[in-house]
Amino acid sequence: MKKSLQHVSIIDIASRCGVSAMTVSRVLRQSPLVKTTTSERVLQAAEKLGYLRGARMGRPADGDQQEARRVLLICWSSGHSQALYHAGLITALEQRLTACNCECLLLCGNGDYRGFLRMLEAAKQRAAEVTFIIGDFPASQLTAIIAAFPGAILLDNPGEAKIAAFSSLAFDNTAAASLGVEHLLDCGCKDIILCLGHADHFFSREILAGYRKTLQAHGLKIRPENILYTDFTADGAAAAISALLDSGRTFDAVFSNDEMAAGICRILLSRRIGIPSQMQVCGCDNLPLGKLLYPSLTTVSLDYDALAEQAMALIHGENRVRLPIKQRLPPELVVRESTRPAHT
Repeated sequence: MKKSLQHVSIIDIASRCGVSAMTVSRVLRQSPLVKTTTSERVLQAAEKLGYLRGARMGRPADGDQQEARRVLLICWSSGHSQALYHAGLITALEQRLTACNCECLLLCGNGDYRGFLRMLEAAKQRAAEVTFIIGDFPASQLTAIIAAFPGAILLDNPGEAKIAAFSSLAFDNTAAASLGVEHLLDCGCKDIILCLGHADHFFSREILAGYRKTLQAHGLKIRPENILYTDFTADGAAAAISALLDSGRTFDAVFSNDEMAAGICRILLSRRIGIPSQMQVCGCDNLPLGKLLYPSLTTVSLDYDALAEQAMALIHGENRVRLPIKQRLPPELVVRESTRPAHT
């Protein structure tokens, strides 16, 4: 008779693999002392037998495994478009932390003040060695978090200079805008619409600075009516471009972030405006959805995998976040079907 899953033990696994129960125990606790080939054999046998180790099963650790570092991720979860980007960043970071034997704790805030106070209190009780802050917390809440966790590291947010000491890892968004706008100009575009999110958001300010800098470098006039402010969503961008088209304005290109660009492409195609034959579109972020659009979206890549790698280097390096570090990562242009070089 087949043994019940709840009665499968490490002795059963050891017997199946021809190893000791201690070896099985070490493999299930992810000990680095066991050979990779042995670990794979043990894990495959455990999976086939249906072994699920309960939280209170087994003996206490016998000292052969290094104690995990506790890392706290405090995230802003507002539901707007940048949540898509930050979801990718959180996943990339969590995978790397787990691989480095770190205990990863995630706490989220959404703007509600009482919820924020509960989250902050819960974070204080976790006693984490490293704290990452991800997302766009209101300035007062961000200040409170940094005050509570000296040495906290902001990710994808340069922070404000007036905030207390902190480290930040963010992208050079001004350079990203310059790459995108320069590419559109190289494609022969002369009247480029810039579709932004909220005017007071640091991403909007930095993208606008790159847009202006690039047009000025080419001796082109900056037209205020070419700068649209929305809410960072595909629907908001679609509504803004739709209103511009309804007004009779003509233009030949749009630069935005990827999610807003998706909404813009939908409106253009619904009006039978060809992309890129009549209108060229360039995004920024390099979200996975850009490759799925038709035509696929040219974008400026802000690589969250690279950002996660830099974050890991920062907490494992000699500095170990003791001294505030401000670092900007370079963007990269990814050319796809939504733009067409002038020489083709």
